[in-house]
Amino acid sequence: MDRIYNEHYALIFKYILYLTADKELTHDLLQETFYRFYKNTRQVQQEKALLVKIARNLVYDYFRKKRLLSFIPYQKDTRIDDKPLPEEIVERGEEIVALYKALQQIKLSYRETIVLRYIEEFSVKEVATALNCSEIQVKNNTARGLKALRALLEGGESGGKTATRTFQHSD
Repeated sequence: MDRIYNEHYALIFKYILYLTADKELTHDLLQETFYRFYKNTRQVQQEKALLVKIARNLVYDYFRKKRLLSFIPYQKDTRIDDKPLPEEIVERGEEIVALYKALQQIKLSYRETIVLRYIEEFSVKEVATALNCSEIQVKNNTARGLKALRALLEGGESGGKTATRTFQHSD
C-alpha cells in the first residue's frame, strides 16, 4: 500500500490541484482518493488510471455540489538536464502560454483527454479507464481536441505552429 501511495501521490496531487486551484481542498480530496482506493482492496492492474478516475469523480462531485464546474489546465513538471539559452526559455514560455490559453477554449472532454494523454503521458487504455469511456472515444476526443487546438493556435497567435508540435504524438 505504501508503494502505491509513494508512486502516485505527486500525480494525483497535481491532477486535483490543477482542477480545483485550492491547496486545502486538494489535500482533502487527495486523502479521500487514497481512502477510497484502499477501501476497495482488490488487485488492480491499472492503479494510476483508477486513482485518477476516483480523484476526477471526487472533484466533479465537489463542483456539482458547488455548481462551479471548471477546468484549469496544468503543466507537467519536467526537469531539463541541459540548461537552455535565455532566448529559448522566453520562446518556450510564450509557446506554453499560447498553448494553455487555447487549451482553455476547447471542449472539456477534449481538454481532459489531451491533458491525460500528452501532459501526464497516459496510454489510450489508461485514459479510457480513468474517464470511464471507450478507447475509440479517447482517440476521437484526442483527434478532435488536437484539431481544435491547431485551429486556435494557427488562427491568430504567432508561434502557434511550434506550440502545436508540443502535442503531436503517435498513438
